[in-house]
Amino acid sequence: MRSLVMPHPMSPNGHCASLRLLSPSSIWMAIVLVGVMQMLFIIASYNCTAAPTNDDNHHLPAQKHLSDRRPISSFWWPSPETSGGFLSAIHDVQHTNECHSKSTKFFVMQSLQDNEGDNRGLSAWASITMQHLLHSFSDGDNSEGGRRILINDEKLWPMAKGCRHGPQTRECYFLELTNCKLSDVDSIEANESVSVLAKAKDEYDRSVRTLYSSDKSKYPRLVHDKFSWSGLPGAGQDHSQTALMAAFLAYNLQPQPWLKKEIDTRLRRSIPLDLDPDRTIGVPIRRSDKCMGHSIVGSAGGELDCPAMEEYMDAVKKFIRFDPLISNIIVTSEDPTACPEFIAMVNKELPNLRVLTNVGDVQQGTGSASKLESYNESANNADVVASALTSFHMHLRARYFVLTTKSSWTSSIAIFARTYGFSNDITVIDIGRNRNSYSDLARRGG
Repeated sequence: MRSLVMPHPMSPNGHCASLRLLSPSSIWMAIVLVGVMQMLFIIASYNCTAAPTNDDNHHLPAQKHLSDRRPISSFWWPSPETSGGFLSAIHDVQHTNECHSKSTKFFVMQSLQDNEGDNRGLSAWASITMQHLLHSFSDGDNSEGGRRILINDEKLWPMAKGCRHGPQTRECYFLELTNCKLSDVDSIEANESVSVLAKAKDEYDRSVRTLYSSDKSKYPRLVHDKFSWSGLPGAGQDHSQTALMAAFLAYNLQPQPWLKKEIDTRLRRSIPLDLDPDRTIGVPIRRSDKCMGHSIVGSAGGELDCPAMEEYMDAVKKFIRFDPLISNIIVTSEDPTACPEFIAMVNKELPNLRVLTNVGDVQQGTGSASKLESYNESANNADVVASALTSFHMHLRARYFVLTTKSSWTSSIAIFARTYGFSNDITVIDIGRNRNSYSDLARRGG
């Protein structure tokens, strides 16, 4: 066999260098080496571009659509440490190592003068705290002057009366709003460093270190600047109001360890392991003292012409026509007469639906906070709060909702589910329409 000749690289003078003879075996070895190098290059390129595995991303927060990371039948709640986004940003603003510093400004959320008679319910308290946080973060629409840390006073919180797990304040149930203490703020009697609002909308000296909210007004100041504190560029319409509101709810309602354990126990006996959130309707029925003309002593006045059960049923049927794959319905209510009546209708007219309820629900018959213990002799405030929050958690496992947005409770469920719920998308039928921005977010997000 004749030897093959391979050209040598060009010599410096531009002429071909002398030719070197290569044997066939050497040529085949060169071809194999080139092929191996090409394979190694392809593998390295794939490793650079391939999606990371779960092991590679063990430090990342759970994705919204991965139900295996959000246990269906046990406790889950977003955490500032792992969830990121607005929730973590809120936590960072409220926590500092400079609580004692004179440059750290505070906004003290005072209880009402008649704090023991304050009948605002859980969702109303959460909404009011959220508005105070927004006021604090923008210092009353004056973000250029800095922001404040919100802290609540230590007066009795009606829902915490008789608390066996901590102080008779919101901290009986929920984690502290800040790591700073009341001892870090200026006394209300101080003159130069303190301003006290007579009314929520009053103007004040932005240079004072400590601002106290009005103890005469139930309602906080509404601010327009909701996002600049976060450091995100752009105006309010550039970012999700729903995500922001949901994050404030998540931050405010972080449960204490004992409450977390109690909710977990209740969820485990109420939610089956095979529940598919994408095939589930949530029906949180708000009635009792929410209805106009009620006669419940000590509760807030009614503000809703409560829809008949037939209206709830009509809405459920519309969802089933829209999505025939629906197979579950979660039904809850604080009104002990509402669930049996509605469930009887479901069993009769839609017998193929699996009905899920809050097993052991207290159903105290009111959403007001001042006299919870007087509506159910066998329950205490802690039972009522744990039971109500279990219902809230249950509805996070639904995709479709029938609700009345005149109830801040049911609106809060839908808003929270849009960001932190177990389904990828939320659809709402509103049968008790309210006309404000919060109810708009509940209905359609944004």
